[in-house]
Amino acid sequence: MPIIAPTDHKMVKGRAVVAAIYLLLTIGSMAMVCPFLIMLTGSFSNPFDIERRSLIPRFLWSQDDRFMRLLANIFPPQPRNSVQQMKSFFPDCPEDWQIWAAIGDERAQTDGWAETQFAELKDPARRACLDAAAKDYHEFMANWDLRETTLSYNTLYVGLFLKDRYQTLDKFNAAWELSIDDFMKIDASEWSGEPFDLPTFVPLDDARYQDLLAFRQAYRENRFSPCFKGAPANLLRPSCLRFTWEHYVRALGDQGKALGDPSQLPFPVAPDAPAPLLEVWHAYLMNSFALRHIEIQVTRERQDAFRKFQIDRFRTPEYAGRVFERAVTTWEDLPLTPTVPDEKRSGVWFDFVRTHVPVTEWTIRDTLPDQAFQKLALNRHGTLDGVNKAYGLNLTDMRQLQVPYRQAILVTFADYEWKITTSDAFNNYRAVIEHLFRRGTAVRNTLILVILAILITLTVNPLCAYALSRFRLRQTEKIIVFCLTTMAFPAAVSAIPGFLLLRDLSLLNTFAALVLPGAANGMTIFLLKGFFDSLPQELFEAATIDGASEVQVFFMISMPLVKPILAVSMLSAFIAAYAGWEWALIVCQDQRMWTISVWTYQFSQTFGSQPFVIMAAYVLTSIPVLLVFLFCQNIILRGIILPQMK
Repeated sequence: MPIIAPTDHKMVKGRAVVAAIYLLLTIGSMAMVCPFLIMLTGSFSNPFDIERRSLIPRFLWSQDDRFMRLLANIFPPQPRNSVQQMKSFFPDCPEDWQIWAAIGDERAQTDGWAETQFAELKDPARRACLDAAAKDYHEFMANWDLRETTLSYNTLYVGLFLKDRYQTLDKFNAAWELSIDDFMKIDASEWSGEPFDLPTFVPLDDARYQDLLAFRQAYRENRFSPCFKGAPANLLRPSCLRFTWEHYVRALGDQGKALGDPSQLPFPVAPDAPAPLLEVWHAYLMNSFALRHIEIQVTRERQDAFRKFQIDRFRTPEYAGRVFERAVTTWEDLPLTPTVPDEKRSGVWFDFVRTHVPVTEWTIRDTLPDQAFQKLALNRHGTLDGVNKAYGLNLTDMRQLQVPYRQAILVTFADYEWKITTSDAFNNYRAVIEHLFRRGTAVRNTLILVILAILITLTVNPLCAYALSRFRLRQTEKIIVFCLTTMAFPAAVSAIPGFLLLRDLSLLNTFAALVLPGAANGMTIFLLKGFFDSLPQELFEAATIDGASEVQVFFMISMPLVKPILAVSMLSAFIAAYAGWEWALIVCQDQRMWTISVWTYQFSQTFGSQPFVIMAAYVLTSIPVLLVFLFCQNIILRGIILPQMK
């Protein structure tokens, strides 16, 4: 019987009720769909737009957003002073830009700034200059020393790279002097936090550092970022130090302002520069410059002074050898070198150079990428005028030339815009697939567990409900109450006795431990019994008269008539088995028995600082649940709408 009579449909009141019902259904559907769309959009995000919580990704129609997303990948939050380096390459960046999430909220500001960058690309004359600078940069980076580079990498690929490099955890643990049980847990935080801008930084040339150099080489070859293949710029850039010079000048206040625009000052400064600039430059060298780029002249007098300096500090060669962890018998085994020695001896060398070698006698080495590129450009174009003409600049000093990483980024974006955008959008999903769905037995374990859970649910519960309904036991009500009572206890309460019981039965780390505790469900039995009770007794009597056995009656008559509730039971069993990670983590601590849901939880704990990747993992793992629900929905609706009994 319909809720609204046919005659009422033609009345205003009836139509208003129908409209209200449809409105409520629409609002309810939106309340369910909108959160999923926000999560779906978040799974395509990066640090720039993750905090927007929008229903549709804005980068689909906004070129400005696509450019800013590229910059967020090139200058991510992880490396030291990443945004400060971006401001050095892009001097017109707003001063208040510090955190990418906050930058992404300023849509009008980011759109306007991005348009100013695109103006150069739209000018044919400027585009030719950008192409020339980008070409020279690409040639420069092809052979640049990896030790003086900075990599904006995806931490999700660290474990995959080291797994391919070492093959086994035993080899890796021995090389890194660690004790981990999964490559996914490798953090390698020092790779993104390398303080290359600190005055006394010298990398420790150990196994970790050699792996970092190999990782950088993989990115230089675009193995983890194929969208940049052929592009002049990628996620690997030289460790330029101009930004430290600009920051030092700005921090001087009025004295720095008197020198001019910091972004237009020469770097490094020539010995014949004006006295005010040279004074600031010498102070910068002494206090803020990375001294590994310094070279000194070694004379007999300085060797003697260095020996006395070490004697005052260590007293004996043997003690110095213990400090430096090397064999030392005489002070001649620890000579003064023109450049910084290994990491263990670097501190002594730095202290001596600062206190015994005048700063005017320091020489900047070509390991400084800023200076190295200036020489490459001069060799390529002959003169300063040639460089100005090729790059479209108006420099008065060759030392004003910056590494054209900005120009290379603009050309890369112009030529590979959608390729980079598409790769970036699906990069989170690729990383999740690599970590979760290619993890050996995870998919197999999940498939086996789901099949076992569904089979047991569709066997145990219907048999129990059929017996309680068909045979009219005196204890039927008590049994039903007992089954329902078990649902009153929280899962956390039953977890401990359940674990102890499975341990005593030696069932830990088995599929039985995952399936047996939930084999009989009180609510499912109660619902099935109600369905069986609703079936007319005439059906069973007719089947008995025709000679059907009780098994035939159960499988051929009763079961087909309760398909809707069986579909609900199957859906519940699937969700419980597929999405249950807490119980699985308790009773199956062996990682070889972990399912996709357990690995997803572990994944979310390991990479919690990257919510966009976590959202991608949730989207992928929710797809099977959605497909199963859609499949069961047809059966449920058919059981409700179509008459099952005649």
